[in-house]
Amino acid sequence: MAGWDIDRSQYADAVEENNKRYHANAQLYRKRQEINEHIFGTIKRQWGYNHTNLTGLKKVNGEHSLIMLVHNIKRSINILGVLELIAKLKK
Repeated sequence: MAGWDIDRSQYADAVEENNKRYHANAQLYRKRQEINEHIFGTIKRQWGYNHTNLTGLKKVNGEHSLIMLVHNIKRSINILGVLELIAKLKK
C-alpha cells in the first residue's frame, strides 16, 4: 500500500480554539447569529454582494460602510415607512 500524507491546515489550531469557544458558549453564539448573521446573508444572497470591488483595507472598509448604510436605510424604511423616516430625520 502506498504511503499517505496527512496535511494539517496552518489555521487548524485557530479552528480548534474557535470550536472550543463555540461549544463553551453555544447560547451566546446562537444569539449572535440571530442578531447579526442575517444581515450578512441578506447582503450576500439577496443583493449578490459577495466580494469587494476595491482593494486595500481603507477602501474596503469604506465600501463595507456604504453597504451597511444602505442596509440600515432600507430596514428603517421597512419598519417606519418613508414618510415617518423623513419626519424623524427632520427632527
